[in-house]
Amino acid sequence: MRRPGKHPGIRGQRGFTLIELMVALLVSSLLVGMILAIFSRMSLAYRSQQQIAGVQQILAAARAAIELDAKQAGLGMPQGFKTAITGAALQSPVQVTNASNAPDQLALFYADTSAQALLIQPTPVIFTNPVGFDDVSSFAANDLVVLTTASTAVHPLSTPAAPLPDIATYDACVLMIATVTSAPPQVTFNTAAPWGTTFTHCTNIVQFRTMMYHFVAHAYRINPIGALQRGETGGLQSSLPGNPEPWTTLAFGFSDLQTAVRIYDPNATVDLDTDTDVKRNWYSSAAQDAMTRGAVAPSGTALLGLSISLIAHTDRNVEGVATPATPDLIGPPAPAAVNAANNSIGDRPSTALPVPADPLLPGQRIYRWTTFQVDFRNLGVGVAL
Repeated sequence: MRRPGKHPGIRGQRGFTLIELMVALLVSSLLVGMILAIFSRMSLAYRSQQQIAGVQQILAAARAAIELDAKQAGLGMPQGFKTAITGAALQSPVQVTNASNAPDQLALFYADTSAQALLIQPTPVIFTNPVGFDDVSSFAANDLVVLTTASTAVHPLSTPAAPLPDIATYDACVLMIATVTSAPPQVTFNTAAPWGTTFTHCTNIVQFRTMMYHFVAHAYRINPIGALQRGETGGLQSSLPGNPEPWTTLAFGFSDLQTAVRIYDPNATVDLDTDTDVKRNWYSSAAQDAMTRGAVAPSGTALLGLSISLIAHTDRNVEGVATPATPDLIGPPAPAAVNAANNSIGDRPSTALPVPADPLLPGQRIYRWTTFQVDFRNLGVGVAL
């Protein structure tokens, strides 16, 4: 409304009515609410993406570490190795401990050829005395080493009916260095348990043919609180009372580790994994244990490759965003003919989340996973297969 001015010559001024003020306040409130809602959603999306990026980085780092070891498995010891702990039985460079309702455990062994020395000591070698090598500058006391002796022998999968070309075979045994001297270049090996004792596991030592390398023995597991850990002796030491495996924690936030191994069996007659290849089959259940616990070629079979799956999750709940179920870690054929025992991924089915009774599968988190395969190029069986 227009009001008369108080002084002559001053025109009346128009103000806002109460209704106009209320309408303006309502419109302003709606605009502010919309802006806050957009900001909240953008902030939630940003936090979610940060969480997802963190999980993916952890998965990528874990994959790189395990994949590196898996690609090297069997280097310098393709037919297996012996230790004082395990005695005369050959140990496979790849060892799986399967669990159908929990994470699997994996151990990988190989020779690190970045540090090497040639045996120059005349044979037979007496391990309780100093042993001569050409160069020991890359070795130190308490190093775990493997002595590998190459020989030319018949292909381990060769038969009179189906002969195969000869390949390099190795006799490998693991020891621990006690002392190192540079002049002359010699090492003395540890005579105490668990790595020394009688040395009966080292029998095929040949002057100018036996090489000494660092021994890499890495086991991987997920502990009960979701930490991905690496065992520094491949689980070998834990088999003895009073010698626990030294575990190194690599990262937190993991839920599962699943494995599957591909086996070559020249005598196989059944296509277990339905991939039309009868002689090469994937094993994803407890059969992996038996296939990888003995020598590399038990009963004429051979390890060809490994599939590894990892699941990780965010370290906290993310409001409004959550994974409804874990991935189905039972690979093809699926879903009509699910085969948990013979597929290329694993034997753990999808689980609805969260699982209150399982600390590895906590509440409203974001889960991500990765699956990758590695060929065992150092096991000496791929050339003629």
